[in-house]
Amino acid sequence: MALFGRKKRNPDPDLDLLDDELEGEEAVVRPEPAEGEPGVDRDWERSGDGPYDISEWPALDGRIDLGALRVPAVTGMQLRIDVEQDTGRLVGTTLGFGASQVQLQVFAAPRTMGLWDELRPDIARGLVEAGGAAETVQGLLGKELRARMPGKAPDGRVAFQPARFLGVDGPRWFLRIVVNGPAAADDKQLAIILSVIRKVVVKRGEDPRPPREVLELVAPPDVLEAAAKQAQARKEQAARQAAAAVQRQAPSLSKPDATGVAGISTGAPAARPPEPVATPTDAPKPPSNPEFT
Repeated sequence: MALFGRKKRNPDPDLDLLDDELEGEEAVVRPEPAEGEPGVDRDWERSGDGPYDISEWPALDGRIDLGALRVPAVTGMQLRIDVEQDTGRLVGTTLGFGASQVQLQVFAAPRTMGLWDELRPDIARGLVEAGGAAETVQGLLGKELRARMPGKAPDGRVAFQPARFLGVDGPRWFLRIVVNGPAAADDKQLAIILSVIRKVVVKRGEDPRPPREVLELVAPPDVLEAAAKQAQARKEQAARQAAAAVQRQAPSLSKPDATGVAGISTGAPAARPPEPVATPTDAPKPPSNPEFT
């Protein structure tokens, strides 16, 4: 089993030091990776093959820091922060690899035992009760659920989509991995994606937490800025679509002369209502800030 620890005066010659050392701290010793592809040529071992705990891989090394998760930055990969609708908490991240998506969520776990063996039957039962199907198989990262999830096709009929549920038990944390899209049914595509997921680093923290509590993420400033721009773009697009819909329903309203609309006559203009007269009052005036109007 792979061992991790602080640098010693006489390190084992079979151990290889990390190239990147933390400034002001001793280097973390990691064993040389075993030959072969984990889960294919040999058994996968989490502590040596990843996903890693922060104690095993403290250097950021180009990863995107999301607080409880550190995700490798890969060319062409899309990253989305998943927000809990009721609370606004950041509860996970979804990574896009072409037409495939992978959702990552990390939870607190007991110190002495993992959660995956306990949660796997619950997930399978929930899928079956929802009209889908699930079976436990041996995958690249140990036992996984291969599922068929019910959905709705464009013509309204029920359509089943493949999905895979994987779980990784770490030191006092549990990482849930859900794969959707072509990679859920294609082992070659899945292997490429999992090679990225194995580089994820989990930072649980030392605070006591009940088992199964989701560890909230923290969005980097650039991600928040990009999300704000996307939200503004969607808002502007919705306004343009609404204006276009109004124009289609009542095209005469878009013309300078709208007298052809029912209820509007070409006679004398209607009398203007009297101008309101301001009267002194001791009541406080409403704030002029648009956010409070």
